[in-house]
Amino acid sequence: MKFFLSFIYIVALFTSYSLFSQEAKAVFSHPEFVEGFNIIKKRGYKILEIQQINTAETKTPFEIYALVHKDSITLIDSLRKKYKNIIRIPVEKMIVTSTTHLPGIEMLQASETVVGFPGTDYISSASFRSLVKKGSLKEMGHQEQLNIELVLAAAPELIIGYAVGEKPKLYETIAHSGIPVILNHDWLAQHPLGKASWIYLYGALLNKLDRADQLFSDIHDQYLEAKKLATHAVETPTVFSGAMYKDVWYAPGGKSWAAQFIQDANGSYIFNNNHTGSDAFGIEYVLSKATHSDFWIGPAQFTSYHKMLKKSAHYSQFEAFKNKNIYSFSSNKGATGGVLYYELAPQRPDLVLKDLIAILHPELLPNHSFTFFRRLDD
Repeated sequence: MKFFLSFIYIVALFTSYSLFSQEAKAVFSHPEFVEGFNIIKKRGYKILEIQQINTAETKTPFEIYALVHKDSITLIDSLRKKYKNIIRIPVEKMIVTSTTHLPGIEMLQASETVVGFPGTDYISSASFRSLVKKGSLKEMGHQEQLNIELVLAAAPELIIGYAVGEKPKLYETIAHSGIPVILNHDWLAQHPLGKASWIYLYGALLNKLDRADQLFSDIHDQYLEAKKLATHAVETPTVFSGAMYKDVWYAPGGKSWAAQFIQDANGSYIFNNNHTGSDAFGIEYVLSKATHSDFWIGPAQFTSYHKMLKKSAHYSQFEAFKNKNIYSFSSNKGATGGVLYYELAPQRPDLVLKDLIAILHPELLPNHSFTFFRRLDD
């Protein structure tokens, strides 16, 4: 997954949840924000539980993996009868399949462990681009599809995949070849910190859980500090999002990840409903709701007012268009065209929130340096 805007808007068919024992709480400093997975410390090893979402015949809520240190040969042998999936840690060679998987690994200073990726041109990170250039991070397919021959040639210890809907048959084929496949469901998390919590997955696999907890705690604290700052604003501006595709306007639902950012930045999101995924509207409805809104944030892939008008004259009817109060993340790209927001934003929601506060309430962050968002060009 390259986290295109369509994925931000996609209808979430499932709800993430976490079941925490006292052992699990010992792993996470802020367990209330961990969504879709669980880590439990056992004597000499750890259990990783990933919520299952991709099959109607799921008999257990979690896919279970035993994470055992590579040097613990006797323990590994003794656990084979108890656990179907045993992963030796720290993992030294892995293939990942979404740009959202990369920042957490980079933050844990383990970029070199990623040996393959399907669609390397989408990668924005300078660190990973350097590995692509050196040839140590190889192309594994085309347009998000893994090529099994390339995968087997790379000989990874593990693949981190994702799935929307049915679990791809290719993952089963790869697993039968002896390469474990773990599905990352970070995209389903409803709260921005819920997505960021998936850094624990990489911390567990790399045997760096303590460092992952430190990093997540820092992001958590920065996010909540920024949210508190936003409450000091005198006004709460109105905000809308999205754009038209053909004759339909697509926008994040009122309880979506994107809407949560606006709320936490002390903005009033006009599509205020209980939908966690994407909404589809007619242009007449959007005009009735958003014509007088103060800001338009996230106008799909548009980067200029000129390009918007070429697509539809309707856009000029909004006051945010007339006042040039439209902000987009689409112009901030990596060397080969990958959009930085799709890659880094899920892992660094604190930076997203600060950008939005600086847009909606510039007096609160007068010297802010933007990470993702830019005002649209003429």
